[in-house]
Amino acid sequence: MTTATQFETNKTGSTTAAQKKSSVSKVIIEVAPDQLARVPEMKSFKFSHSLGNFPALSIPSVRKLTLRLLEEKRFDQVHYRKGGPNKTKNSDADSVNDVLATIDSLETAGAWLRLTRVDEINEEFREISEIFYDDLERLYQRDIRSQVMKTFVTLFISSPNEITPYHIDHSWNFLLQIGGRKTVHLFDAEDPRVVRPQDREGFYMKQPSITQNHDVPGIPYDIAPGQAVHHPVHAPHWVQNGPEVSVSLSFGLCLHSMNDDAQVHQVNF
Repeated sequence: MTTATQFETNKTGSTTAAQKKSSVSKVIIEVAPDQLARVPEMKSFKFSHSLGNFPALSIPSVRKLTLRLLEEKRFDQVHYRKGGPNKTKNSDADSVNDVLATIDSLETAGAWLRLTRVDEINEEFREISEIFYDDLERLYQRDIRSQVMKTFVTLFISSPNEITPYHIDHSWNFLLQIGGRKTVHLFDAEDPRVVRPQDREGFYMKQPSITQNHDVPGIPYDIAPGQAVHHPVHAPHWVQNGPEVSVSLSFGLCLHSMNDDAQVHQVNF
């Protein structure tokens, strides 16, 4: 197997300050040969990571983090829904108790919670993010940080069997499964039958969601704690949770090049 143990030091041959302080020395720990072959082509791929069942990402820890975000009035960083995929809400001063009640009833609420930019408020997430970047640069053999405009470190928490509908994202995404299981169905963004130019244009002009072409199969990635999947930019996907509460950590990389492309799509629209 090709593993991240081949990538022990950064480009200067030394470990980062984050690696000295964090409880993990690397995040990406294994990429199977068949998946590694997809990396240089910028295709989706599956890999293993070291954060499966990580204590700082347990449900009690997530609840404490959520409460802190709400107490600090970081309402734009807390989004939630319960009772269906079309009922997503932004948190506000009046919804604090509702958000916490949603977390407390995850087993039965049919709920979904997104905590974004958690590295802004939690030092451990900042350290993990830096280590992840080191791993990523060794994996891709290039300077990733210089290509990134903004990093979104995001936690997703959802109820058993919850479905995230088919959609595309602006960011280059790496989804790490922490607790529970899910299946991520990913589709090829470069296939014109899957994503048309007008789909990208509409996406950047906040038009209705992209429609799935059911004649074109995707790749189902089953991920358990300690497993992860890479989403290329604009790769359509939908997600099916397993029979238990799911916790996932996402590294979303907003690239300078994608922002430039977005402006072109807006002009074309």
